[in-house]
Amino acid sequence: MNAKELQALRKMLMLDVSEAAEIIGGVSKRSWQYWEAGRSPVPDDVEDKMLGLLTQRQYLMDEIEAKLDKEGDTISVPFYVHHAEFSEANPGKGILPWRISQSVAAELYANNLVNLK
Repeated sequence: MNAKELQALRKMLMLDVSEAAEIIGGVSKRSWQYWEAGRSPVPDDVEDKMLGLLTQRQYLMDEIEAKLDKEGDTISVPFYVHHAEFSEANPGKGILPWRISQSVAAELYANNLVNLK
């Protein structure tokens, strides 16, 4: 994974640099920024984790698209602005599932497939 791919995936997953550095890389914000700037190579374990999150995102996307196919109408999906709201509705879920949820909801809304609630 190159620097631009890492940055693109982070942004698609709606993670800020601090979240990605801490939760995914276990490194400082500056180290993550070096990876995204191409000053240091992206470690294999970080690439694996990012691709794993992408797989989780696709799974959620497929799940919602199947629901759309079944219902045949526009549905409403939650868009949790704050992690606390997400946690209340999804006890025990952390930052990464919340960000994946935001990413999927935003894409589906942008494609005029769902309404946000």
